[in-house]
Amino acid sequence: MDNNTEDLNKVYIGDVGLAIILNLAPDGDDLDVTGATNTKMFVKRPDGTTTEWTAEIHTISGETKYLRYFTQAGDLNQKGRWRVQAGLTLSGWTGRGETGIFRVYDIFK
Repeated sequence: MDNNTEDLNKVYIGDVGLAIILNLAPDGDDLDVTGATNTKMFVKRPDGTTTEWTAEIHTISGETKYLRYFTQAGDLNQKGRWRVQAGLTLSGWTGRGETGIFRVYDIFK
């Protein structure tokens, strides 16, 4: 059987413990969110309803410019295109990051 590596990275309805990681400076900006508060991910489901996930500050390769959330039971309950934005407060600034998109599939798709 020939496995397509792209298919091995799919997100499926009902996935629990999946790390959703947002890069807050994808263009290589010198950003450090150490000390940020009110860290969350604003999420828009495929049906247009919204929710918030409480995120944690995350470091990769010595750079602390990420937010991470691990999915819980009931989070990924719809197939389709999901939209997510980082939200936080840092040094007197409160706001949101750019919108990221990921797709959730039915199982065995």
